[in-house]
Amino acid sequence: MAEPDDPADAAARLEEALERIAALADRAVATSRSESMPEGAVDATALADRLDALIAKLRTALANRPA
Repeated sequence: MAEPDDPADAAARLEEALERIAALADRAVATSRSESMPEGAVDATALADRLDALIAKLRTALANRPA
């Protein structure tokens, strides 16, 4: 199924995805405090770097968008 092109829908989906990522990261941090980097644990620094790059790309696209 193709995703709609409506910016408001896309923003809502992005917000939901970021909320899920934040919740998973919070759980991973809590787990890693009690264990030494369990198998399948999230590398929070790498994840933050990826998200920063995606956010920068989105900001650039929005800044270059015609009014």
